[in-house]
Amino acid sequence: MEVLSKKYKDELDSIKKSLLESEELETYLDTEEEEDYKEIQNKIEPLMENLHKNVADKDPLQLISLEKAMLDEELEGLFLPRILGYSVLRGEINDRYKYKYPQEHFKDILMEIANSPNFEYIQKRIGQTIQIGFALSTDIWVADLLSNIENKSVRKYLQSQKLYKFHDPEQRKIDYFRYKKQFENFNYLVTDFPESIKDLKKHGNLLKEFLLYRAASDYDNSTLIPKINKFLNQDEFIFEPEFIKITLVLGMYFQLKDANFNKLTSVFNQLRKKKENFDVEFFKYYLQFVDDRANFKIDAVGNLSRFIDKSIKDELTEFFKLMDIVYEKGYVAVETIDSIRKYYNEHEWLSNHNRCLRHSLLNRFSKFLNNLSEQDYNEFFEMFKTFAIYMEIFSNEKFNQSITKISMNYIKKLMKVYTDKRGRDYQDIKKFVMSTFVDLKLIKEKELIEFFKTKRKKTQKK
Repeated sequence: MEVLSKKYKDELDSIKKSLLESEELETYLDTEEEEDYKEIQNKIEPLMENLHKNVADKDPLQLISLEKAMLDEELEGLFLPRILGYSVLRGEINDRYKYKYPQEHFKDILMEIANSPNFEYIQKRIGQTIQIGFALSTDIWVADLLSNIENKSVRKYLQSQKLYKFHDPEQRKIDYFRYKKQFENFNYLVTDFPESIKDLKKHGNLLKEFLLYRAASDYDNSTLIPKINKFLNQDEFIFEPEFIKITLVLGMYFQLKDANFNKLTSVFNQLRKKKENFDVEFFKYYLQFVDDRANFKIDAVGNLSRFIDKSIKDELTEFFKLMDIVYEKGYVAVETIDSIRKYYNEHEWLSNHNRCLRHSLLNRFSKFLNNLSEQDYNEFFEMFKTFAIYMEIFSNEKFNQSITKISMNYIKKLMKVYTDKRGRDYQDIKKFVMSTFVDLKLIKEKELIEFFKTKRKKTQKK
């Protein structure tokens, strides 16, 4: 956790001053009516949300410090329901959907809410959050928290949020993801960069997920660079699985420069030369971080290839030399197709090497279709011939299904543009899909007929 910088402290102080000098607060203190409390919410919470968003985007390692500063009782409990939700979702959970470690920040915020004179109004916005937070926590931890609540009515309310249905791990899982979905458009993740093996074991997975999250969006990660540099120079970390996974994420999705670029290259060189069976681990981990990330702005394969010293004779050099051919020649070129066929046949078809190859190409195909406009559908027709060649090379049902899925997603986009079923564009698209997809046995003809069938509107009886 980093200390909150002066500029953010000053902004929060300015928000507090606006609140303390506002007519809305004066009115509320006179009436103590819920409607008047909502008025100060409407005036002040957007300012607090904007500050939180700014820190989350530019200085995420200061988020916890900011949220602790927001616990100031003079802020009247404003914005606490939101940061309570953030604190619940930051905890790392195990396969039984329980926190791996107690969430003390969740406890701190909840205790501040419980002691707030405005609890009566705040509680109406936190019920589901408390239910999920308690469900993910241990019974002992919850009991300890409740024992510190002096107000009997508040304690009774909090006890009522501990629901029997969450004794079932499957129910915890369902409700956890349902709750998490409400926050998918908010930036709230935070992490610590470990400085010891113990911390690496404890926080390594959260750091990995944090870095992937940051890489997926166009955030300013400049404030992370010094932390990344210090992390990469922790020599005692180098053979730890958590460290290796994190370095792979950095190599795939971060555009490191200068000292960090050289250090990461050096780390990979040491691992390749000194760690037994590193190539086996590499391809296993690689699959975890390349799958379903075609929406990332940085291309993982091309970026990681920069850090791979191809003078070292091992499986990584062989794989990334092949990937360099894909990038330089394009996956349509005959030389590329022949090289991929040769590599694929030299490895076991279900090996992780070949799975990585399939995933890498699939992500390239996804990027192509994601960026292809509806007006250029003829390019899709031509490119699908290449898709078909790779389907023949790989002879892999899952790969074929993935090609079908991304293709049908593009075709659905076309159907929204070319709505005239008698028009030439619509007929060309339909003809191509019906013939090609059926011939390749990707979709049954009956399903495609249903897909293109005109949906008749139901007529209301008079």
